[in-house]
Amino acid sequence: MALSTAVTLSFILVAPAAAQSGYPNRDITFVVPYSPGAVGDILARKYTALLGELLKVTVVVNNVPGGSGTIGTVEIFGAEPDGYTIGYGHNSPLAVQPHNNPGLPYTNAEEFTTIGGVGHQSGTVSVNGASQWKTFSEFVESAKADPGGISIAVGGAGNVKDLQLQQFQQAAGVEFNIVPFAGGGAEAVVAVMGQIVDGVSVASTSVRGQIQSGDLRPLAMFVDLEADEVDGFEVITHREYPGMLYLQDSSGVIGPKGIPEDVVAVLEAAHLEIMSNPEFIAKLEADGYVVDPTNSKEYLAQLVSDYSNFGQILGK
Repeated sequence: MALSTAVTLSFILVAPAAAQSGYPNRDITFVVPYSPGAVGDILARKYTALLGELLKVTVVVNNVPGGSGTIGTVEIFGAEPDGYTIGYGHNSPLAVQPHNNPGLPYTNAEEFTTIGGVGHQSGTVSVNGASQWKTFSEFVESAKADPGGISIAVGGAGNVKDLQLQQFQQAAGVEFNIVPFAGGGAEAVVAVMGQIVDGVSVASTSVRGQIQSGDLRPLAMFVDLEADEVDGFEVITHREYPGMLYLQDSSGVIGPKGIPEDVVAVLEAAHLEIMSNPEFIAKLEADGYVVDPTNSKEYLAQLVSDYSNFGQILGK
């Protein structure tokens, strides 16, 4: 749910103002729960460069990968709630993994401070450029002929790409061997490059360079569009596979619970100013994002809704 122009402008006007506490007056750490080069890392580095300029401090990116994004998210959860440790929020560790991992110290996104939402991306499937499959239909037919014999890497067990593939399997009556990699999408891409697995399901950003070089071949994108293809990916919809649902990765910015309201106001205003930056939006769109800026409350509502929806899919 995008903000109205009037509301957005009202935040932009107060963006340069400091909190009553003088925040910020030192470096800010921005935790990314994925490996360097992963989609979240790429977004975070563009975002933090602008955030540092707006707040006139250095924003240091700290990559803490593993656990389908939960290890870094736990680090954000346990940080001092002073606004000097914030990070990349993703609906996989915030709205999916709490259903799968009861040992997490948090149970849902309401136990964090939300700063604002960025947008979402659709899942894709690519294969090695030297593989036998030229189309997604051929790939699916091979999987039907050899149930569990065709492997697809994902950037973490139970992440959104994993759930999308699981849901597709049910709709298409096919069985893949879904192979999770704890380090995120970057490791999953390396696996298909090395022909350790047959395919990979990540955001289109993670494979753009490899597709351009011919090392990977794009097959499918799960997105509800009328177009036949996007960036070389065949568009796969519920029209071809009745019963298929669209599960999309959504991104934003979060912090530990309890950040003072005046500090949140500074971060939220800066977030909305960044999300009104035409160059930043153009970069996001070029990376396959559907840009949908939201404020703190709207982003929290989105994550709460995602938690409920994924819980239904997981039967939790």
